Amino acid sequence: MTPSSEGKILLVDDDTQLRGILRANFEVVGYDVVDACDAAGAMAALELGRPDAVVVDVLPAASDGPALVRSIRRHPQGANVPVIVLTARIHPDDAVRSLEAGADDVVVKPFAPEEMVARVRGKIRRAAAHSALQPLTKLPGNGPIEAEILRRLGGPVPWVVLYLDLDGFKVFNDAFGFAKGDQVIQLLASTLSDAVRKRGEADDFVGHVGGDDFVAVMRPAHAEEIAQSIVAAFDRGIRTVQRDTRVPYCTVSIAIVNGSRGRASYEQIGERAALVKKEAKRRRGSVVVSESSLS
Repeated sequence: MTPSSEGKILLVDDDTQLRGILRANFEVVGYDVVDACDAAGAMAALELGRPDAVVVDVLPAASDGPALVRSIRRHPQGANVPVIVLTARIHPDDAVRSLEAGADDVVVKPFAPEEMVARVRGKIRRAAAHSALQPLTKLPGNGPIEAEILRRLGGPVPWVVLYLDLDGFKVFNDAFGFAKGDQVIQLLASTLSDAVRKRGEADDFVGHVGGDDFVAVMRPAHAEEIAQSIVAAFDRGIRTVQRDTRVPYCTVSIAIVNGSRGRASYEQIGERAALVKKEAKRRRGSVVVSESSLS
């Protein structure tokens, strides 16, 4: 795929003329196209690399379209990519069977090639956005977190980073198992999101670094208030998740770092937040520690 390419499309169609039309329409807007005329060719193409989307015509009965969709979904290179199926109006059952097999969309022929390109582009964008989310919490992961901080660096509007981490989480997991541990992570995610939504600004950002680490990026005015509300709500909520007190309750440490101080880089913001969080974790219970209080 060239640096300017929109992505790669795997096009599977036994109709040479339609395949050529679709290839031309995808290529003119910047997609690379790999095509195949049958199911065997489609699976061979998947072996060579992951496409950004697959467009499958419902092939003749000998090469059943829904069966091919299922095969694509079972292949590691096709498990999570958008699959769009083309079908004829005279075979309405093909649409239902294709969707049940794992297709993301069905387009009925005849159709405008521009419509097909727009549908595929939309599916690719939504898949990319979904892949940037942490599966457990559905919050933005490391890529969007970095993009948000880089966007704010050097900007005119003051901003801070809240860096959150659970205390005692490993002991909790060892005592109660990963399923209960997931409940604690989801509790912190919802507590953080609710506090920012209720007390923050419209452009505040919440992200999940991974594991039990979270960040929020926001205006400074309400940062301390939001952090303290998170601590209070989490300390209440953990008692509904952890009813067995054979180990101490999990607590949360929150570090607040001034992102608009000086000419810091993304890496420096992370290092400063880690240092403040380290100090917070030295203290007992759920705490909020601001970088300014340590200087």
